Amino acid sequence: MNLPLVLEKNTTPQNWNARREALLALFRSQEYGIRPEVPYEQTEHLRSEEYLPKCKAIRQIWDVCLKTKQGSLKFPVVLVRPEGTQKVPAVLFLCNHEKTASPGPKMGPDQMEKLLANAPEAWRKEAMNFFQNIPAGSGGPSLIDIEQETEQEYWPAEQIVQSGRAAVTFYASALQPDDAAQYPGPLAKLFGLSADALPADAWGTLDIWAFGMSCVVDLLVKHPGIDPARISVGGFSRGGKAALWCAAQDERVCGVLVNDSGCSGAAVSRGKHGETVGSITAAFPHWFCKNYQKYAWKEETLPFDQHQLVACVAPRLCYITSGSEDRWSDPDAEWNGAKSASCAWELFGDAPLPSQPPANDSGYLTGRIGYHRRTGGHDITRWDWAMFLRFLDFHNG
Repeated sequence: MNLPLVLEKNTTPQNWNARREALLALFRSQEYGIRPEVPYEQTEHLRSEEYLPKCKAIRQIWDVCLKTKQGSLKFPVVLVRPEGTQKVPAVLFLCNHEKTASPGPKMGPDQMEKLLANAPEAWRKEAMNFFQNIPAGSGGPSLIDIEQETEQEYWPAEQIVQSGRAAVTFYASALQPDDAAQYPGPLAKLFGLSADALPADAWGTLDIWAFGMSCVVDLLVKHPGIDPARISVGGFSRGGKAALWCAAQDERVCGVLVNDSGCSGAAVSRGKHGETVGSITAAFPHWFCKNYQKYAWKEETLPFDQHQLVACVAPRLCYITSGSEDRWSDPDAEWNGAKSASCAWELFGDAPLPSQPPANDSGYLTGRIGYHRRTGGHDITRWDWAMFLRFLDFHNG
């Protein structure tokens, strides 16, 4: 498989940032979209605070308010931190599930018809076989109340707090519902986007969510109980895609958990099985800018691939995870994304990742780019979290 190069012949640690910025510009214009250059103000207000005796923790609910000349938008952020006065690291997790069931389909009939009409026959057969054999329990919880729950495997606030860190999250849907029929949503409209006149490189949903994560980082770096040098982000599935994109751009983020992110996340697109650029842009066109649709079913023509995005996190911490039976995300393509990106960390003195992926239920944690593969399907479990927290512990993240 011939993948685009991460490093050019003259790339050094000293000029790596210029190479990184060139790659990010390519991803912005061709995949995730570009945030409108609209002035905005951000304020934060502490709405409530309570002690959680079972966790020995303090739960705060903050309201983050964004304001432009178009109006304002407020969304809640939940922060659960260990009791005490010392500053602690924080893990910000994007919650791409919701508190209550949302109306309407995530994938409408128009998208399904387009997908089936344009998909190659070989891919259709592979996809049908996959959907008929999805492991039970895949996908995490359908609903979660982030203001009340602390023991969900999806966002185990208690487990994170026990590691000495603050657990932070917010609902992605508060900024942009995950529904093509509702794009552009509240935040995009606040920044002046209109469905009637969307440029080909318009802000996609994943970039909107990633921007929201950076807005929460704005809150965390000023929080008196958070160590601003040790803020990590993370996400599962589509949330993992957004978390990776956030970490690649926002250098205040010290590390990222990229869990089962698959296509347009950590998985390389060339040679990938399961979900592809063709299927993902048909099913979820609102996740990306329109330019990305040019590469549908023509992944070999992409001027980049996802390992280059993974590399943009270097030399900071990056931890990629897969489920062994998650054929839609394709664990081998996710491993190729990590392995092929690791040269960026080698540039800064890290040892290369091993030539082969780890055995199931084990991982590589000692380098600043890490990877594990869990037995099972498309999910995030306490074991995934325990491994990521161990990875952070090892690197003082």
